[in-house]
Amino acid sequence: MKVTVKTAGNLGKYLPPGSAGNVAALDVSEGATPADIVRRLGMPEDGSYLVVLNGTAVPKMERATRRLSNDDSLAIMPPLKGG
Repeated sequence: MKVTVKTAGNLGKYLPPGSAGNVAALDVSEGATPADIVRRLGMPEDGSYLVVLNGTAVPKMERATRRLSNDDSLAIMPPLKGG
């Protein structure tokens, strides 16, 4: 199945080569989770990311159990920093 992954900031470096505009279309297995995508892309698993699935934030404790579906849009954003 296909999932669109969007990132921001320095997380774009983890997307596959050839990805444009911090967006990549990934082929993933049935039953894949947001945590699986983070591992697959080689992002540090202890990162404090904002993970949004189809416009809804996914709490950290649900990222290993929330199942992705075909044509889902998954955004993985770095933590916001204020000043």
